Amino acid sequence: MITQPFEFEKHLRPPPRSFDVFFYVNVGVLALFLTLFTSKFVLAPGPRFELPVVPNPLETAQVADLVVNLQRDNLILFEGGRYSMDGFKQRLGEVVAAKGATRLLLRVDKQTSAQALVTFTSVATAAGCDVQIAAEAPAAGN
Repeated sequence: MITQPFEFEKHLRPPPRSFDVFFYVNVGVLALFLTLFTSKFVLAPGPRFELPVVPNPLETAQVADLVVNLQRDNLILFEGGRYSMDGFKQRLGEVVAAKGATRLLLRVDKQTSAQALVTFTSVATAAGCDVQIAAEAPAAGN
């Protein structure tokens, strides 16, 4: 009875060279990196510093007297009314004349262009207001 009729062993290539050298090189490189990166020079503590602390932050908080919502380029919500830029300029002049120079909080959404923001800021500053800008997060449904 023939146990190996096709003689496959005759057609096999010889076994490749030993790759043990690469294994030892990898182990050596790993040992080198572990030695270098765990040394006291790499993990040395940096200079210690402390951040300044405000004793009472509520004393230094600035409160805005007026709140304005700039929804789109030409839609301004102010004191329960809707205004265009020209109408807002007139109404803000009246409010500043009545209250004096005030701090104005501007709430802006993503539909507002940079040009509208610059125009609004210049109008409010010309009227005598200090402008603080707050970018609003989009609503949950948007």
